[in-house]
Amino acid sequence: MVIDIELTLNRFGFGKISENKFQLFFLRFSKWKIAGKYSISFEINWRAKE
Repeated sequence: MVIDIELTLNRFGFGKISENKFQLFFLRFSKWKIAGKYSISFEINWRAKE
């Protein structure tokens, strides 16, 4: 199982986003069932003004 933790600097929310994603304030948690792979990753994402 792969777990992604994402820090979103421009988005704020609480609740389920999709089948495998959940948002808690500025953090998004994702779970992926990938056979034979185990990892935890962390990302920082933001949007730049154009």
